Amino acid sequence: MAKRILILIAFVVVVFSPCLQGEFISLDDDTHITANPLVADLSGSSLKQIFTQTVNKTYIPLTTLTFAVEKHFFGFNPYVFHLDNLLLYVLVVLLVFLLAHRMGFSLETAFWAALIFAIHPMKAESVAWATERKDVLYAIFYLLALHQYWSYLKTQSIKYYLATFVLGALSMLAKPMAVSLPLILFVFDWFYGRRLSKRVLLEKGPIFVYIIGFAWMTYALNMHDPFGYMFPKGILVWIWSLSFYICKFLFPFQVFPYYVLPRPVSLFYWPYFLSLFLDLGLVWLLVRYRGHKLFVFAFLYFFCSIFFLFHFDERNFNVVADRFMFLPGMGICFFVGSWVSQRIKSRGKMIIFYFILVLMGIRTNLQCQMWHDSINFWSGIIETHPNMRAYNNRGVAYFQKKQDDLALKDFNMAIALDPKALKPYNNRGHIYYLRYQDKKAMADFNKAISMYPDYAGTYLNRSLLEKGHQQYHGALQDALKAKQLGWPVEDAYIQSLQQQIK
Repeated sequence: MAKRILILIAFVVVVFSPCLQGEFISLDDDTHITANPLVADLSGSSLKQIFTQTVNKTYIPLTTLTFAVEKHFFGFNPYVFHLDNLLLYVLVVLLVFLLAHRMGFSLETAFWAALIFAIHPMKAESVAWATERKDVLYAIFYLLALHQYWSYLKTQSIKYYLATFVLGALSMLAKPMAVSLPLILFVFDWFYGRRLSKRVLLEKGPIFVYIIGFAWMTYALNMHDPFGYMFPKGILVWIWSLSFYICKFLFPFQVFPYYVLPRPVSLFYWPYFLSLFLDLGLVWLLVRYRGHKLFVFAFLYFFCSIFFLFHFDERNFNVVADRFMFLPGMGICFFVGSWVSQRIKSRGKMIIFYFILVLMGIRTNLQCQMWHDSINFWSGIIETHPNMRAYNNRGVAYFQKKQDDLALKDFNMAIALDPKALKPYNNRGHIYYLRYQDKKAMADFNKAISMYPDYAGTYLNRSLLEKGHQQYHGALQDALKAKQLGWPVEDAYIQSLQQQIK
C-alpha cells in the first residue's frame, strides 16, 4: 500500500506542478483573497465577521479563514496559496484511495480509481485556481465524513456517527456543495446492503437540519423564481447538463474553464435532441444492468452529488463547469478502476490504458498552465469562446502589466462585441485619460454613465478628468456621487475641490 501511495503522490505533484508558478487571476481571486476585507487580519472582530458574512453571496467561512491565515503569515504570496491547494489535493486523492479500499475494493482497483480521479483534466480548475480552495477543502471533510460513516455502518458505534455529523458540518462551512451529503449517506447505506427503515431515515434527520440551515445562507442570496424559467427551456438545459457531465468525464480531452450553452435552447436543435437520446440510453443501461451493483452505485453517487448543481436558468453564466464535477465523478472512477483491474489483463491492452493515462496527465498539465495568470487564462477563453467579458478582463490584465496598447486593443474589441457593456468604456476611457486624450476619455465616461448611472467608479474617473480641466463644480458633483454610490473617495480629495470652488 505504501508504494501505491507514493506513486499517487508523485503523479499528482508532477501533473499539477505548473500550479506552483501560478499568479492570482482576475476571476474572483480579488473578491475572495487579495481585496477581501475578511482576509485582512486575524483579529477577534475579523474572525466574527468571517463566520457571520458571505463572500460573493456564498457562505464559506472555513475557506475564508484559511485565506486569512495564509495572508497573516505569508502575505499575498500566490506561491503559498497554490502550494496549499496542491497539498490539500494530495490529501483528497489519498482519501479517495483509502475509501475505495475500505469499501471492499482490492488495492489494485482502489489504486486505479484514485489515479484516474487524481489526474483527470476536469480537476485542473479546482486545484490551479486559488479561489477554488473551496473544492479541495470541502472535499477533504466530505471524504472524512464518508470514512467515518463507513465505520459507523460496520460497527454501529455512535462515535462514528457523531464524527460524520461534525465533519459534514465542516464540509458545509468550506463550500455549500456539501449539501449532497445526506443523499450520499443513503447511497452508502444501499451499497453496504442496509435496508431503508425508520432508523435509517431518522439518522439523517440531524444532518439534514444543519445542511438546510447552512445552505439557506447561500441560497437565499442567489435564489430566483424556480418555476418562471423551468418549462420548457429549463428542462432542456437540465437534460443537456446531465449528458454534458457524463460525456465530458468519459472523454475529457476538450476541457475549458468556460462553456457556452448551445443556442437556441430547443428540442429541435441537435445538442438537446442528442442529449435527450443519450440520457434515455443511460436510463436503459441502468434498467438493463440494475443487478450490477457497482454500476448503479457509480450513477447514484454521481447523480446525487451533482443534482443540486444542475441549473434550470438558461441565463446563468455558469450553467456547467469543470469544478462541479470535482467529487461527483468519484463513483465513476471506482467503476472504471474495477473494470480495468478485472478486464484489462493482456500486455497490449495495458499499453493502451497507460497511453490514455499519459494523455490525461498531459492534458491536465496543459490545463493547469492555462490558469497561470490572467492573460493566459482569458486568452484561452478567447481562443474557444470569444466574448466581451474575456476581452475586457484580458485588457485589464494587459493594463496591469503596463501593456497599454494591447489593453486598448482588447477594450475596443470588447465594445465591438457588446456596445452596451459598461466596463470596457470605463476602462478604455481611463487609458485615454492617462494618455491625455481627454476628449476621447470624456466621451467614454459619458457613454458609460448614460448607460449605467449607478456605477460609482466612472463618476470618480470623470471627476478626475474634470478637475484637470479646472471644472471644479462638475468634479465635485461627480466625486460626491461616487461616494454616495459606495466608492471609497478620500475626504481630502473632496475638500480640495471645495477649496478650489471657494
